[in-house]
Amino acid sequence: MKINWKRLAWIIFIYLYTGLFFYNCLRPFDNWFVSYIYTLLLIIWLGIEYYQKRLFFQAGFIPFELYMWPLRALFALFFYSSFIIGISTIVWWHKNQIGLYPLIQIIGVAFLIYSIYLRWQILSTKKFDISASSKFYLSVTLLLVSLALGYGSYFLIIYTIFIGFILVFLQYKFENSRLKDFERFVYNTQKISKIQPKDYEKLWLRFLNKQLKKKKKK
Repeated sequence: MKINWKRLAWIIFIYLYTGLFFYNCLRPFDNWFVSYIYTLLLIIWLGIEYYQKRLFFQAGFIPFELYMWPLRALFALFFYSSFIIGISTIVWWHKNQIGLYPLIQIIGVAFLIYSIYLRWQILSTKKFDISASSKFYLSVTLLLVSLALGYGSYFLIIYTIFIGFILVFLQYKFENSRLKDFERFVYNTQKISKIQPKDYEKLWLRFLNKQLKKKKKK
């Protein structure tokens, strides 16, 4: 495997900087240590996803150009604002804390670890169908829950339920609708009974070419 030294150097710098930054940021306050561990695990995982050039909140089972960029932007805004709210809960928004430290935070760490494990398990199978997509977005849902619990935030629980879950559901429905169109094309038009992992790229290219021809005819 070829190493991308520029990305690796950048990630190492981010790890060292954020590790020190959040230590100095959170340490002066009560009930900070488990949330600090949660933050480090989250940043390490995001760094790995960045190195592998993956969007952690989209399965990537369909070509990049088929995704809706407004939906992607809204989810990114939601996720990173949740991270800021979580840190703020420890630093100054103390009335927003759930309490029960460190039990709630440890559960949040467990949810984070399981969501990452579930995600990597799905992606390692290289079976990009509707069933795998459903499991993937379950892992994203668990990730959002882990944020609320990892920082022990009442507001994040409400924020996640009424905004985060809806955004995950919209992404799930949008991606699955595209996957259904693709499967109909493969099974009905191409007359292929089973898709092999090595053939996904070639079949998607055929599907995109067909969609392009339809647009030109219109």
